[in-house]
Amino acid sequence: MKHFLRPFGALVSGVLLAMCFVPFDQSWLVWGWMWILLPLLWTTSPGTRDSEEEGKKLIRFFIRLVKLRSSRAFGLAWLAGMGFWVINLKWLGTVTWPGAVALSAYLSLYFGIFGVFAAGAANPWRKSFKPTKLIRERIQESTRSLGYAAVLAGFWCGLEWVRGWLLTGFGWNGLGVTFANHLVLAQSAEFIGVTGLAFLPVFMSAVAVQTARRFYLQFRANEVKMLHWDFASALVVIMAFFTVGTIRLSSATNTPKIKGRVLLVQQDIPQVAGRIMWEPQRIVDGFLALTENGLAEVDAETGKKLQEAAKEGGEGEILTEIETPDLLVWPEACLPGYLQLTESGETVGGPMIESILSYVTELRDWTLVTGINQHQGEDPMDPETRFYNSLLMKGGRFGRQSYQKSHLVILGEYIPDLPFLHDLYEQATGVRFFANTTPGENFEPLQVEIGGREVGVMPSICFEDTVGRVMRRSVRNESQMIINVTNDGWFQESEGAAQHFRNSLFRCIELRRPMVRCANRGVTGVVSVTGSLVDPFSGEKRHLVDEKGSHFHRGYLLASVYVPSEGEITVYAAFGDWFAIAGLAVGFLWIFGSGLIWRKLKTDPLT
Repeated sequence: MKHFLRPFGALVSGVLLAMCFVPFDQSWLVWGWMWILLPLLWTTSPGTRDSEEEGKKLIRFFIRLVKLRSSRAFGLAWLAGMGFWVINLKWLGTVTWPGAVALSAYLSLYFGIFGVFAAGAANPWRKSFKPTKLIRERIQESTRSLGYAAVLAGFWCGLEWVRGWLLTGFGWNGLGVTFANHLVLAQSAEFIGVTGLAFLPVFMSAVAVQTARRFYLQFRANEVKMLHWDFASALVVIMAFFTVGTIRLSSATNTPKIKGRVLLVQQDIPQVAGRIMWEPQRIVDGFLALTENGLAEVDAETGKKLQEAAKEGGEGEILTEIETPDLLVWPEACLPGYLQLTESGETVGGPMIESILSYVTELRDWTLVTGINQHQGEDPMDPETRFYNSLLMKGGRFGRQSYQKSHLVILGEYIPDLPFLHDLYEQATGVRFFANTTPGENFEPLQVEIGGREVGVMPSICFEDTVGRVMRRSVRNESQMIINVTNDGWFQESEGAAQHFRNSLFRCIELRRPMVRCANRGVTGVVSVTGSLVDPFSGEKRHLVDEKGSHFHRGYLLASVYVPSEGEITVYAAFGDWFAIAGLAVGFLWIFGSGLIWRKLKTDPLT
């Protein structure tokens, strides 16, 4: 292949991967984008030939590997990563294009590392093709193919896991997230996490590319065609995941549930970086008006049911079926002002905030959930004062409870103590950075009453709902639901909000907890334990959109939520990203053992 075609092919493979995600949503391409990249990586060496000599010493092997193959493979795979991330993260350009490109370049490093691994230790093409006629030889050949594919896929999962925590982490849009459109395959996330789901497309692609090459070489050698057991085995693996997903979709949906009703309010308030563009009074008036409109719909629904019951003579019976909201949810940190967090752990607000909270909680016998800023210290302007991005719950028999966000956004909620970074933030966003947010340290669930039953609340703020290792800390063996308040107004009307939601819904599958999600400018809705927005009983889609289907919409949503009566502890909740960690460990063991393998093969792939 001509030299200029290799970089072009790598770039195309990354672009095809970007097409799998919002706003393009061609998720089927996740099964094929590596069909371009893997052959490029597996042919980066000058060639392979049989050798009469014994294998080289391990230390020499690694030195020569770096010199001859790694730089080429790293460059090709990094370029594929740039083709993916620059397109996938273009929504960051609404805040800062230099930041979007810099983050893309960093995230592409993980593609480059995968490229080095695939072209070196995990390269199945370093052994010359030899015609095979015996069944035993074919089985060995297929086993070898499956082994390389499995190691490659596991290593990719491991790199996605590292990407999710290293340097605070950015784990969005791994390959498994594409299964948000194919919830049957997504159900296995309760066992291996969304990072583990990436195993399937990489494994299948690696087997398919090896099979295609072997078929081609057999054709050229005029060899007798026989069944390719590795490809058939890969299909069996996919079918096994499909079968497990089908079973879990049914069983998770049909477990005993506690039914509740929620009212979610979204104002779609415009924002520039961290600066909200509306006046405080307009924000407050908007929340109150939309809340009252929602209650008016509840009252109208109640009146209609009473009239129908009166005609049928069953008024007393129908009264027991009227469902007023258990929860009123407002989004992240849109209320003006602060609550003071006292040393005893209580929260106290100014006259305006307290009057709003009192008024709303007295409208109905319900619990208000809202995002709000908190500070710990008498004077907000004191440099020693701590600020928290918080979720507040008030109402019902559990009184006032709060949660402080623990997983903060670097260069959004905090900036390392380097003066030039503050200047860079102001130049990029046009907004002066006020103060660092302090991370919370308490992961205990909050409590709320749903359908007359006590239910645990796993609180999350903003993109915490995309971080499985954070959310699983709040899992308890009891009835629980996830409540997320978010904003996403930083990124205007871009695909950033939809990508955020696609990543977040996997927490429902991993932990088997439903999610109530309220955004200012984003996706507001209720997600079931199977990751679906569809109400499993009414069939209605529980998300807030306008008549054109856009979630950039001002309004309210009345919906039902179904909380499992007995909160099971999933494999993922108990052990986290064990599958991805194991894949990474096996990959490193494979690297160190590859010298021994090469000696057994009696090949010199570096000449």
